[in-house]
Amino acid sequence: MKRLVLFLIVAAALLAPSAALASGVVLKVQRATHLVAVTNGKTKVSLVHTGAKLRVGQRVAVSGRTLRNGTLAASSVRVVGRARTVHFRGLLLKRSGTRLVLSAGGAVISLNRGSARTTSSAGDTGPQPGSTVDVTATVGNDDQLDEDNVTTVSADAPGGAIEGKLTIGTGKITVVSEHMALVLNVPASVDLSKFANGDEVLAKFTQGADGTLTLTALSGDDNAQEADDNNDANDDNNNNNNGNGDGHGDDGGGDGGGD
Repeated sequence: MKRLVLFLIVAAALLAPSAALASGVVLKVQRATHLVAVTNGKTKVSLVHTGAKLRVGQRVAVSGRTLRNGTLAASSVRVVGRARTVHFRGLLLKRSGTRLVLSAGGAVISLNRGSARTTSSAGDTGPQPGSTVDVTATVGNDDQLDEDNVTTVSADAPGGAIEGKLTIGTGKITVVSEHMALVLNVPASVDLSKFANGDEVLAKFTQGADGTLTLTALSGDDNAQEADDNNDANDDNNNNNNGNGDGHGDDGGGDGGGD
């Protein structure tokens, strides 16, 4: 009898849906869309749908479930501390003398650069846009991140993702996030009829050798229900590729930095 009870407990555990976990440091808070970017492991960043009122730099423990488009729907968010530094990996989209803009797990993260780089110069030989970079940053005031160290992991990133407002053009779309407007080429095989200008979306893309970006998947992301709906622009191609939310493995992530 005891063996039977033990067997049933084990079987129930195996059949139960597994909870998604994202425990790390808050990198960005999008209050209008109830989305937060949270470091999750050593190199990854996860986008989490939650109504919790959070701040950049808070160390959190998140439990929930993974949605169809790779984002998470939080069932529980607990603030367990605060971090002074954060560490994550992302795709460098843009750089200037005062700012770096990266895509990490679909979130667009902005870093303030040090005073030594307040003027762009040919001598600035740091990572170039289009490369995968490893980032260490200090959590500053007013939910800002200040660059400590940014190093190139790969000069040729395979792609990434961006979450934001959609504008549909001819053969192209533009996705606008807080610090970036990204133009993506749209293959003829991708059907955009389910989408309209102004939709909140998560767009995944590949990067060509010449730096051009091509859409690979587009899904609604205005709320957790929409992110979990069967509304991908190319459902047939993505039914077996809905796992990581950033389009190419480790384009973004973090180990949460230090307290």
